[in-house]
Amino acid sequence: MSDGRTRLVSAAAGVAVLAVGVVLGSGPLRAALLGQTGDRIDALEAELVQAHEDVEAAGSRADTAVDYVDATAPTLLIDLLPGTAVVLVSAPGAPAEARDAVAARLPLAGADRAGDVSLGDAWHDTRTNEFRSALAEQVAPSLVGVETASAEVLLAHAFVQGATSAAPTGADRAEVAAAGTDRGAVLWDLLSQADLAQGDPAPAADAVVIIAGDREATAAIVEAFAAYDAPVTVVGAPTALDAETRRDDVATVASSDWTVGSVTAVATIAETLQGARPHYGDGEVPGLLGVS
Repeated sequence: MSDGRTRLVSAAAGVAVLAVGVVLGSGPLRAALLGQTGDRIDALEAELVQAHEDVEAAGSRADTAVDYVDATAPTLLIDLLPGTAVVLVSAPGAPAEARDAVAARLPLAGADRAGDVSLGDAWHDTRTNEFRSALAEQVAPSLVGVETASAEVLLAHAFVQGATSAAPTGADRAEVAAAGTDRGAVLWDLLSQADLAQGDPAPAADAVVIIAGDREATAAIVEAFAAYDAPVTVVGAPTALDAETRRDDVATVASSDWTVGSVTAVATIAETLQGARPHYGDGEVPGLLGVS
């Protein structure tokens, strides 16, 4: 009997709580108990509803902008890079979607993708540190315009010279000529055999695009490429572009959506060829495209 009475009392209490909740939800008792606090709650609820509506509207506008940029990309990019030899470089861990998106946009601007290369899987393999040091000593005599440096720096310059057959800005022309026309091919062959480089190098480069990946490897290769004449544009996710990458002597494009980011990247290459080194944040589009 006691248990039955307890259940009855508990059920009655539950009904009472629900009744109070219904009464407090609206009506004079709610106003009497809550006063101005109730008005504030109503205002906050209305603000929350409005905020959700604003977010949905902003998302819709963003989707419309992305669709517009994608649909008009052939017109936006036309003749921005006529006959420009562009070398596409991927750092370890670089997102394939970013590389593929940029590669697909380059022809729209009239550019020639002269080379498509990447750092090999062994670039940061700590188990081969001694081997890389020995290889750096081996390739050093084939490098031009590079003073004595660490193994990492020497190999980074070997990668640049192998990928583009270029010499650092200000290098002695006589020294370059003496090194021979096959210098780049020899360097690339050595790096490829050591699994430090892969892809198709270029005989020359007018501009370089680096797809950011591993931060340390990206920073090392960016620093090396920045020492050469071809202007450099580094593209990647916002989290992949840190202070070391946002240098004054290179351009950067941060993007979370490569539909827009790839268009921005190609337009940025055109700006670098004019001497600019802009830094575009996520979703920003260069003014020369006439899109805001």
